[in-house]
Amino acid sequence: MPKIVVVEDQQVLATVYRNKFVAEGYQVEVASDGETGLALINTTKPDLVVLDLMLPKLNGIEVLKSLRANQLFQTLPVIIFSNSSLPGMVEEAWNSGATMVLSKSSHSPKQIVESVRTALKTASESQERPAPVAANPASPPADVPVLSQSCSAPGHVLLIEDHPDVRALLSFLLDQAGHQVTSVESHAGALREGKLQEFDLFLISRVSPDGLGLSLCRQFRQSFPRQPIVMYSTAALPAEQQAALEAGARAYVAKPTDLLNIGNFLSDLIKEARAFAGVAGKAPVVVPPLAA
Repeated sequence: MPKIVVVEDQQVLATVYRNKFVAEGYQVEVASDGETGLALINTTKPDLVVLDLMLPKLNGIEVLKSLRANQLFQTLPVIIFSNSSLPGMVEEAWNSGATMVLSKSSHSPKQIVESVRTALKTASESQERPAPVAANPASPPADVPVLSQSCSAPGHVLLIEDHPDVRALLSFLLDQAGHQVTSVESHAGALREGKLQEFDLFLISRVSPDGLGLSLCRQFRQSFPRQPIVMYSTAALPAEQQAALEAGARAYVAKPTDLLNIGNFLSDLIKEARAFAGVAGKAPVVVPPLAA
């Protein structure tokens, strides 16, 4: 069973990738900062490393350089997670010996698994090759299938998430499912967009910006009584999930596997809401204005 070390400081992303790799038959260890990740790699001697660029204590470039300076890890496959806003660091990652550099905003977890398979296969076939295997950072390898989700009821989704990597991942998954996505990173931004545009569903992080996830849920429920509201987190306690439902959420997504299928799940809720609206007819609904 191939061993993989994932070094990622965002718990939601780390949990999603860990569960995806485990489901595919890999043994997985996770570290949340560069220093711990480097120590874990030295201890476990994995077959492959998935490494975020932006990490506390030691960033991804520093970890990668340290690995390549160690004879034991000079040919170890290292797949870098990049952010599109860091072109300078992406170039430095290639120059420091990255095996692949994958953009978080344009690669689904499924595509990342395929890239891991490709890197492991290449490493096993070319044990004596000193140079790393390069892949195009702007697009998935030719043999990587693009994630496709059937979407019977695409809609306009407002996503409220303050972390750019999680926001990019969820936006990508929703876009692949056929939804139109407007994403914001703050409570104020969510209220602004709620006034400016019409949405079919609201997707709110439990630890949303300003720590006002529940407050935002209550405001949206009051102002938009017919649109579903979904809150999510992979670390919420049952009491927190119940609080979200009591605040007006239609559902609470707490499992990483459900996050991976978020597009289809939201489609079902949108379809259900539209069907209910059709049954209810066009009776007027008194809607209070959103607070600023």
